[in-house]
Amino acid sequence: MAVLAAALMLCFAALAEQAGNGVLPAAAAPDARPPSYGPARGMFLVASRNLVDPNFSESVILLLEYDAKGALGLIVNRPTRLQLTDLLPEIEELKERVDIVYVGGPVSKNRIVLLMRSDRHPQGAGRVFADTYVSSSMEILRKVVSADGEGGTFHAYVGYAGWGPGQLDQELSRGDWFLSPGEESLVFDRDAEEIWPELIEKNSGQWVRRGRPSLQVATGHP
Repeated sequence: MAVLAAALMLCFAALAEQAGNGVLPAAAAPDARPPSYGPARGMFLVASRNLVDPNFSESVILLLEYDAKGALGLIVNRPTRLQLTDLLPEIEELKERVDIVYVGGPVSKNRIVLLMRSDRHPQGAGRVFADTYVSSSMEILRKVVSADGEGGTFHAYVGYAGWGPGQLDQELSRGDWFLSPGEESLVFDRDAEEIWPELIEKNSGQWVRRGRPSLQVATGHP
């Protein structure tokens, strides 16, 4: 767990450094994702109907990083009933808002990770694809929610999903996941319960019943 947590922080640092240097890897460009739909930053992992692990059943994960060292991502369709201001009461800018928290994955649930959609690159954030950026900086969160800040839309996640070297490839090989290009509208505009059914129908041709209850997490620590 500690190794994956450190890897997540290194991922964010690398993305921010690339952004600061004006250099973006090919996988981060909106039109550069491989047409063969191999695993890469900015791709969705769509859980197959055969994946029964409760951590990932009917989940859709946005990959933040994928390489020989492993993979990192955020589950984008697991909302809770917890408001972000309950977790971060010290951030005054959140008190008049009703932003909810999402479960990003089973690893490091004491960490908050932000996905943001912005037509301007938030300073210090890493680009995932198109106008979607990732950060774990509370200063960036303050800027996003303040009236004179970066603006845009954001979702906050507790925890993330992580795989060691070769693990995700094994899961893909045995059919646990489908791969699909990431779509900003699904992450930020669609009701969470609609995301997996839409993508599983598109990628597997299977009809599924829509609707799943929201998850809950404890209000003390995520």
